[in-house]
Amino acid sequence: MIEHYQVLAELEREFPELTPELEDTECKRNMYRQLSCFARFTNRFIDQQDLAQVRRCFQHANHLWQHVDQRVQAALQNSYLYALHLYQNSQLSMQLRILLGPALTRCAQQLTYAQLP
Repeated sequence: MIEHYQVLAELEREFPELTPELEDTECKRNMYRQLSCFARFTNRFIDQQDLAQVRRCFQHANHLWQHVDQRVQAALQNSYLYALHLYQNSQLSMQLRILLGPALTRCAQQLTYAQLP
């Protein structure tokens, strides 16, 4: 099981190009900020429609989701999924939901439905 204090090392190991952003003092100390940084990183690929890199990010997000406790899952839901640009246009949105996978898609939908009046 990946503990909350291991999230930073996991992200740096999987995405070395993200390390400079993660090394910011505020990010180093806060798992929520680390996952927000990961969301910004993923959004760059979503905005560029680079689906190969989006898939890579989503695969790691799924890996984290499956191997962490509820505390880290809550951070993934609130800091990562909430910040993703999943609803750009209908065709891209459909592709993103497929790439995201069933577990994280359900979480993203729960966030969306929770905001409805």
